[in-house]
Amino acid sequence: MLQTRSRGYSTGAACILGLAGFMASAGASAQEAWGYLVRQDFSDCQNQNVNISNPNMITGTIGAVRNNGGGLSVKVGITGSVNTRYNFYLKCVRQLGIIKTDDEGSGVEVFDIPAGDVKPIITFDMYPDGAPAGNKFQSTQVKF
Repeated sequence: MLQTRSRGYSTGAACILGLAGFMASAGASAQEAWGYLVRQDFSDCQNQNVNISNPNMITGTIGAVRNNGGGLSVKVGITGSVNTRYNFYLKCVRQLGIIKTDDEGSGVEVFDIPAGDVKPIITFDMYPDGAPAGNKFQSTQVKF
């Protein structure tokens, strides 16, 4: 079961504020794109059925900035289960790394994606080891 705590502000607002600073530090000439992580067990490689119509299902924010070489830097902020390691994937391509949440269920990590893995639409998924139902997350499409 998901265990989260709130500090009086919404997860989405906190993630967006942190990601806005990350995006601004990349410079005005950088291409940038945004997405959300949504509690959803399964989707196709393009996450075509992932949407944010139910705000209660949004658990994180993704900010992506295109680097000079064509690769991406992706900052992910999530609220999930407390003290949990989430495997974070470039959907249907490869694992990018791990996001670890703290004792309040918050986690932030930055991942680099090489230019060869960057497509006009990128998607992500995330889940802890064992991938229990109800604790899996799919991203909305991040489009460049």
